[in-house]
Amino acid sequence: MRRHLLSSVCFVSSLWAVSLISASTLQAQTDQEVTASRLKGIEFLKSQQQEDGSWEFEGHPVGITALCTLALLENGIPVSDSVIQKGRAFVVKESEKLNSTYDLALAILLLSRIGDREDKLLIRRFAARLIAGQSTTGGWSYTCPLAAASSLNNPRGRLKLGTSPGDNSCTQFAVLGLWTASRSNVNIDDSMSGVARRFVETQNEDGGWPYKLSTDDMKEPSRNSMTLAGLFCLTVARATKIRSLQEEQNKVEAAARGAEQKEGDTLVSDPIFAKGLEMAGKYAAGISASSARYFLWSTERVGVLLGLEKLGDTDWFSKGAAALIATQKEDGSWEDSRGKLADTSFAILFLRKANLGSDISRMLNGEPAKKFQIHSQAKKPEFDSLEAAIAAAKPGDLIRVNGDGPFRIPHVTVDKDLSIEAGFGYSPVFEYARGRNKLGLRARPERDPNVRHILQVTKGTLALEGIRFEFDPPEVGKEVPWVAIKVDGGNLRMLNCSVSEQNDKGMAAVQFTRPTNSSITNSFFVGGRAAFEIEGTGKQTIDVDESVIFSRKIFSVLKSPEKSAGGSINLNLSRCTIQGIDGFVFERFVKDINVKSDHCAWKVENLGLSMLSQRGAKTDRSYTGDGNVYDVDVWLGLNGTADSSVKDLKSWNSFWGNTDETSLADTLAFNLRRVNTSFNHRYTPADWELSETSRVAAQVTGLGARTSNVGAGAGFSRFRSSILYNEWKEKQVAEAK
Repeated sequence: MRRHLLSSVCFVSSLWAVSLISASTLQAQTDQEVTASRLKGIEFLKSQQQEDGSWEFEGHPVGITALCTLALLENGIPVSDSVIQKGRAFVVKESEKLNSTYDLALAILLLSRIGDREDKLLIRRFAARLIAGQSTTGGWSYTCPLAAASSLNNPRGRLKLGTSPGDNSCTQFAVLGLWTASRSNVNIDDSMSGVARRFVETQNEDGGWPYKLSTDDMKEPSRNSMTLAGLFCLTVARATKIRSLQEEQNKVEAAARGAEQKEGDTLVSDPIFAKGLEMAGKYAAGISASSARYFLWSTERVGVLLGLEKLGDTDWFSKGAAALIATQKEDGSWEDSRGKLADTSFAILFLRKANLGSDISRMLNGEPAKKFQIHSQAKKPEFDSLEAAIAAAKPGDLIRVNGDGPFRIPHVTVDKDLSIEAGFGYSPVFEYARGRNKLGLRARPERDPNVRHILQVTKGTLALEGIRFEFDPPEVGKEVPWVAIKVDGGNLRMLNCSVSEQNDKGMAAVQFTRPTNSSITNSFFVGGRAAFEIEGTGKQTIDVDESVIFSRKIFSVLKSPEKSAGGSINLNLSRCTIQGIDGFVFERFVKDINVKSDHCAWKVENLGLSMLSQRGAKTDRSYTGDGNVYDVDVWLGLNGTADSSVKDLKSWNSFWGNTDETSLADTLAFNLRRVNTSFNHRYTPADWELSETSRVAAQVTGLGARTSNVGAGAGFSRFRSSILYNEWKEKQVAEAK
């Protein structure tokens, strides 16, 4: 018992002890120096992994393994790398009796970040233990009871809370772990109420927070890392409350939205929070080469979380990065009295500016009066409407939408390189509005094809991030071929967007009418006559990755009325989950259509009933598959007539020249069963998560979309917090050049 207690104390001490390196004059650092420092730290951590996948730290092998693996993940080591897989395997193997607060929280962070569906039960189990470990003071100490995941669904059956005062270091880790677990549908409302009460009632006069709670006999001094912990915990507690209001908003739309905005606006003006933030600025001003890496990581987490470039008057990142670069050892590590692993992990997490909670970054200021901000311009001007912001934007600008809406968008046209993204913590909803045509007259969509969309791209590249399109157009007296997003020239980049309908007017979610090179990633499509419509004109490449698609037709290729009809169309799908009536509906006179599909889950009535250009022949068509699963009734045909020679996966593969040999034909079962013609805005990507009872889910690794990363809102927040988001951004920049 004594050894366990001592090892726990040493682990905590190593997290916030001051480095024994003398202070030195810090020089400004370049991006190249930061990157080089990170890379050296990455190589050091990789070199220290043991054969069993662990890293060594007395008393906390799971905690340090999760921390090191997480640091490597956040710094760009892919999930598929053996160092990550071995680290995960060790954490999972040691999970049965895991009861350390630090270890539980870090394990949740790691497993949630990896996102494997088989780890969801473990995340819930660890969360149940953390919830059971909270004391009546609202905090946590070193260990938690071995509560079962079933206790999450039965609050009355939970263990009675203990009375230990706990400490604020354990508490901030527990809070970070629980917030992360809440993304896996763990209710943490009661726990965060206790956390809020703890930090509201225990702030010191100077605005900071101590490591331990003060008593009548002993007044505990404020500490730098614990002050940042207090700010972090108050923010998470407030975010939890706001999220509850957002959920209520679905039931009582107007009233809840008003309450939500008021709650968000109060955080920065709250005297306790404001006083703590002022004290954090004083601590940031004192950053030096002797600053503890745990303190720097705590500073980075709060600074990035709240979108603050400065704490007080201090550029905390520049000063902290200079301190870290100056104190890095030759082998790439940083070290304190307990070793190198924890300090090196905290250092490279700081240098990466890893945001482990971007979904609560809006909590500082709430919603501004004007929601559309050109964030890339020097003065960051704000506008009342999207069309006004687009008109004022210059090529290459970024428009940030700092509000949820819904915003009524009157068929806006984009004719330049432009990015439109959700502000941190927001999930903007764009709805169709009938505006005015080019002559200034009220739009008549039943007559004018140029006013049947929400957004139209005619030139340049439009990048959309985290935007939700809810397309329910008005009744106009006749059937109209509505389109949510029309690409009539230029390119489209969609990241974590959602497009849905529920009034069954038969939209096309995205329509391409000119040659394009477009990509859709982590996006969610519900409803319509088709998810994607493509006119057969010119050379077109459309990539769809990690997306959930639920529509009548998935890909519908139309014959173009122009003479240039028949150009090459390349459709590339990777790790998508797809449900609908028809998979591929191709116009027979359109030439050269090439499809690639890897690790996609296809649950469609007809995979390619109108796919061929000639009966029984693959002329002008090609298909390559890898690791797909097909739940299909009819496989292949021409103009809606099935080809009787292709009736199963074996004959499908043979028809295409043995280009789909690694796929399976099996029944696909999702979490919720949706009828192919029933569409609703309230559907979520998680509805299409492979059922845990599905045989395919147990057999096939990496199949379909990781639904936790899909769509606007929570999916975008999660993806935005990962290194994968930076990689996506870098890819867009490279392609633009």
